[in-house]
Amino acid sequence: MMPTPQPPPPGHHGDLPAGVQRTGRQTTLRLTAVPAAEAPPLDGPTRLMAIAAVLALVGFLGLGITRSPAPPQQPLTWSAIAPPASTAIHPWRFIVLHHSASRGGDAQVIDRDHVAQNGWDGIGYHFVLGNGVDMPLGRIEATFRWRQQSHGAHAGALPLQKQFNTDGIGVCLIGNYEKQAIDPLVERRLVELCARLIDRVPTLSVGRIIGHRDVPGKSTACPGRGIDLERIRYLVRQELMARGMTVR
Repeated sequence: MMPTPQPPPPGHHGDLPAGVQRTGRQTTLRLTAVPAAEAPPLDGPTRLMAIAAVLALVGFLGLGITRSPAPPQQPLTWSAIAPPASTAIHPWRFIVLHHSASRGGDAQVIDRDHVAQNGWDGIGYHFVLGNGVDMPLGRIEATFRWRQQSHGAHAGALPLQKQFNTDGIGVCLIGNYEKQAIDPLVERRLVELCARLIDRVPTLSVGRIIGHRDVPGKSTACPGRGIDLERIRYLVRQELMARGMTVR
């Protein structure tokens, strides 16, 4: 006759590791704090991994503090950028794209710099698009030049560049796009802005979306290699067709 198995005595837990107790169908783990002086030393690879993890966390937190979060974006409407009803729309012929060539900034910073450094009557652009540093990601700010339908001061001072100031809408994207690619949200907002302008200003066309570097006599990479103008024109054309706007 086989002996009848006996239940384990109270407090006995078979082959479970120290610190682990089995209660009914559940197994619980009890952790005991160990003083730092008694903790085993980390080997080289483990120490490097720990340092890398801490640095990555610090970098992530720093980015979250300095980079403004992107608010939920609705499709851009004409009413959001339209000048006052009493102001006649100028017969603009060009949309000239620029970048600030800086990490961050906003319309107020550029306005102050253009007055102090260039002696102008204010910011030279008609629109500024934020990149999330100092100005929320994707935000579009219309400056006094657009609200007043006034000429720009962004293309250059040579006689052959004058028409790109008097008849060119200057759009400045905050950021250095010679060193980085354009953020998808910023690109989307730029496309929406160009589409709205072309739809409402009959003298504009997709083919007249140009970069600052395309202005005759300019020796500049602006708005930077990170902005693909052919792609922007293609996306603007697609936006116009998708929304039933006039494609020119």
